[in-house]
Amino acid sequence: MRCSATWSRGTAASTWPTSASGCAPLLSAESLKGGKRTPWNSSTKPWECATRTNGPRSRHPSRIPEDKVSASVLNTVVIPVHQELSVLRIFLDSLVRTLESDTQLLVVNDGSGAAVQTFLEERLFPLKESGVVVEIIQHEDPFGCAASINEALPLVLGDYVYLIDSDIILEPEWQSRMRATLESDESVGMTGGVLVYPQTGGIQHCGVTFTDSVGRHLLLNARPSALPHDRYPVQLVVFALFAMKRQVLEETGSLDEDFFNGYEDFDFQMRARSLGYRTLVDPRVVAYHWERSNGIHRVSNRKSNLGRFWKRWGHALEQDLWDRLFTRLEEAVAGTPASDAPTVGVDLAEARGDATEFWKRLARQTWRPERVLNASHKVSTGTPVPLAQVLPSDLLREESRLLLLTDNFVQLSDNWLWWKERSTVRGDDLIVDLYGNCVTSAELQAGCWPGRKIR
Repeated sequence: MRCSATWSRGTAASTWPTSASGCAPLLSAESLKGGKRTPWNSSTKPWECATRTNGPRSRHPSRIPEDKVSASVLNTVVIPVHQELSVLRIFLDSLVRTLESDTQLLVVNDGSGAAVQTFLEERLFPLKESGVVVEIIQHEDPFGCAASINEALPLVLGDYVYLIDSDIILEPEWQSRMRATLESDESVGMTGGVLVYPQTGGIQHCGVTFTDSVGRHLLLNARPSALPHDRYPVQLVVFALFAMKRQVLEETGSLDEDFFNGYEDFDFQMRARSLGYRTLVDPRVVAYHWERSNGIHRVSNRKSNLGRFWKRWGHALEQDLWDRLFTRLEEAVAGTPASDAPTVGVDLAEARGDATEFWKRLARQTWRPERVLNASHKVSTGTPVPLAQVLPSDLLREESRLLLLTDNFVQLSDNWLWWKERSTVRGDDLIVDLYGNCVTSAELQAGCWPGRKIR
């Protein structure tokens, strides 16, 4: 008998009460039969997810037949798919190559079309031969990431639940390493992977860091070698490569679909954090991320999603950027003579509130610049900063070590000649940014490729 199936989405009205958080609980004592985890019976426990503005909606995902329930399922991997075939093919190749056999695979084709559906079936159904339980839910039209994940969650069988995007390239042992992180401490309920740009090899995501009003991807664009050597705590990670204990899912509930294709992952984790669960990142869990939008209307809903998130959770977020950044900065100047401490600061940051806070905090450190040159008004939004044009020429001959603050350090990389001339005086200037990066001018100059233009 086939140990795989394709289910189609159905909807029905329901008045089943939600939990105190506004989202339905996922599993109950009724879902444990004979010591073996089984999914909800939707005829007795209808699936409902909260919609705070439009009233309740409910979905009835097909129940997995009893003969498909395996006592050996340890992991459940949930994958929402709204993706083009060329990217999906690369992802599935890596998934098939690295997936553990004691896994239940729940894939939701969120309106990607018949060609994607056929490809999913052809590529994934053969996994049953190795013991993988495969279920594919098909949507004729896209309903969004949160709705797709919510539809799969009542079918979860595993003790460890992974949520991953369909535009990543997985590396071996990602499941076992994430599982080991979850078991490293009772308080650890969630973990995320390090995501690297396949185009550059730079870090795209390794956790989110916050100031009082902005969240940023920690160490954005840094080399993976900049990561800590051991597991480290973060407040939030993205669902592109995410895992949690089943108990976290049971206690936290469903995703809030008012966050349409964005920030539903952050909201879920904040609810879990409020229950006492922590998140760790293992720097050995690395995947490549194309960062293709996985769903419709993502850009147009970003502002409303972001506003809703900050309104709900702004009070609970910790300003952890400064401790991370100043720790790295102190390490960069540790062991050097006092005369080598940066004495001239250069402000090239557009985020003025955070830039002002940085210089205030720096003034309280054991060492600080004697003066700060503010050239931020000459910087354009999100573009490379031409140092020869925005800084006075005599700064090239400044004998003291410079400390340059920018929004992200890569904005200063297209300045090969400026850095070359500056290196005749000093090659150890420091560049810090608002993503927690701290690099030397020599490192930055070494990363300048001699050409990119094609004509």
